[in-house]
Amino acid sequence: MILAVLFMTTVVSPFINAIYKPKLRFKQTQQRTVQKLWSEAELRVAACVHNSHQALGMIYVLEATNATRTSPLHVSVLHLVELTRRGTGLLVAQIDNSNVQASSSEGQYGSQEEFETICNALIEFGEEYKAVRFDTSSIVATYDTIHQDIYNVTEEKRANLILLPFHKQLSSGELVTTNTAFCDINKNVLQAPPCSVGILVNRGLRSLSTATMSIIVIFIGGPDDREALSVAWRMASHSATKLHLIRLLVSGTEVEEGKVFQNDSSEVLSTEMDSVMQKELDDEHIFHFRHKGLHNNDSIAYSEMELMLETGEETPLILNEIDKKGCDLYILGQGSGKNYTVFQRLLEWCDSPELGVMGDILASTSFGSNSSLLVVQQYTMERKSKLRCRSIYHTNNISDEIL
Repeated sequence: MILAVLFMTTVVSPFINAIYKPKLRFKQTQQRTVQKLWSEAELRVAACVHNSHQALGMIYVLEATNATRTSPLHVSVLHLVELTRRGTGLLVAQIDNSNVQASSSEGQYGSQEEFETICNALIEFGEEYKAVRFDTSSIVATYDTIHQDIYNVTEEKRANLILLPFHKQLSSGELVTTNTAFCDINKNVLQAPPCSVGILVNRGLRSLSTATMSIIVIFIGGPDDREALSVAWRMASHSATKLHLIRLLVSGTEVEEGKVFQNDSSEVLSTEMDSVMQKELDDEHIFHFRHKGLHNNDSIAYSEMELMLETGEETPLILNEIDKKGCDLYILGQGSGKNYTVFQRLLEWCDSPELGVMGDILASTSFGSNSSLLVVQQYTMERKSKLRCRSIYHTNNISDEIL
């Protein structure tokens, strides 16, 4: 018995540690952003849809990413179906290019006709662009926990970007709420996703085979804005797209970069250092874009505008001036301006805080814009660590209650 224990301690444990590396999966997740993706690497996107109308909007955005043989596109379409009766969430169907017949079990949980319409739209998209491959799955779960299933499928597919539909849909020229539960799903997914996330507000995007697409990127600074520019940069290589990057130089208020939770001088210094580092990363990303993209492509334009922040009333005015230029799609970071005191106060009054301050203004009906909107949030380690701390705290509280 002693020899067996010694053997298990000295041989079995190191052997298991050698073949089982749970941290490897976590390290791979750190690279799941569009910004860190090589220009010739495969872009892997997990597109979540509730109906066929949302699927068409996703397809038009994916079409603009310009999939080629050197830079292919892999799309995993997740058809989200609410589980309205007792049971556990499950993945009820998987469809790829070679098999387009839905599983018979899917009809028990969702609309078979809706599912087939989504598949047919993807088939047409795949036939037109040979560098695109796709697979379709239906996730059946309660809306309160369906974001966990999205996380699991996204990690399994090794996606770089999750695309989510906005909870409002265009009807008679205005955005009308389809289901408030869709908004809660988007907020839950944004909490701690395994990769970057984009929320699409579709105001009538069209296929690039029949029309051109004018894109405007509003850049203030931060990781989310750099990710938004990286997504738009891939779209700029398409022959039917035109990209205009507008950098807003904020002045008139003090910057509060990072999280506002410092309690001593050391944390204040750390926040100031992070502010300087973020500024350097922004300048480097903009310089790289202007040097490599602007001078090699006539369809790319760059301009700078000054944004004076005192009370926040200047923000709609500057956005209204930008909107006069006209575009089909706005792309901006979800955290645009969140590190400024004025924007933090404005965020409390937003109708759709998941879009950020700038995105909420552009998506509001009162603003009067007819352009679609893609709001991007870049994956960061902070969100993952925050979720882990929250789960540990919640588990400890449950344990204390049980004791």
